[in-house]
Amino acid sequence: MDQGVAAILAALIAVAGVALGLFGARWLARSMREQANAAIEAVRAQGRDQNAQWRRTVRRDVWVEYLGTVDEFRLSAGVVAGHLADEELPEADLALEDTLSRSVSATDAYRKIELEGPEEIVSKGYALQGSIVNTIFELEQALTAARSMRVLQEAGEREQQEAPSDRDQPIAAILSSLHELQAMDSQDAGRTEHGQQLGLQIITLGLLSATDAGALLFTYSQQLSLSEALERFPHGRWLRFHEVRTDFVQAARSHLDGGP
Repeated sequence: MDQGVAAILAALIAVAGVALGLFGARWLARSMREQANAAIEAVRAQGRDQNAQWRRTVRRDVWVEYLGTVDEFRLSAGVVAGHLADEELPEADLALEDTLSRSVSATDAYRKIELEGPEEIVSKGYALQGSIVNTIFELEQALTAARSMRVLQEAGEREQQEAPSDRDQPIAAILSSLHELQAMDSQDAGRTEHGQQLGLQIITLGLLSATDAGALLFTYSQQLSLSEALERFPHGRWLRFHEVRTDFVQAARSHLDGGP
């Protein structure tokens, strides 16, 4: 081989070596870049997992706090209902003030749920808040109804002393009709009409204001008959409240078990 050919071969070998070197460097750089990207993604995934776990922990604490305020409200509302059942009106009035305060605490706790989410739990909490509002309304109406009933009973006692015969005792007839209304099942189609007629009689006789008569009839219409109370044992009147609370707990538990 002459020197010219040798020089050309040497140059070609050098060029090939450079090309191979460049290829190897690029391959190595790509491999390192892929490894770096994989490491970055792993860090990001770990960060997302840690953040999701942290979010679940924060949300769990918020939900537990809210359920605590809801249960305190429910217990306080039960105290009011107990006093009303025993016709202890001053005690019921004081207990209702405490119940209202606890409803405010529940509302404040619910606002944290609105901020933390997720939307499903916010929606379940909203339904539970609705049950709290309805409970307060019913207790307020029941307290007004109990006072109104006492007014009617006192008027009935005076009527009995003054009226010469049963035909001259319209208040006694109204009291009897109220007890009939209370005994009717809530699904009875005639319950509403019966209550409306009673309300007109009470207002026409000037025994109660329209507001007080409305509260009285609303409460008696909402009360469960004995048969219904037995069917809804053990929660009775609070069955709907219990169901909504259970929906909230189940949704929260599902989220903690793996929800986003």
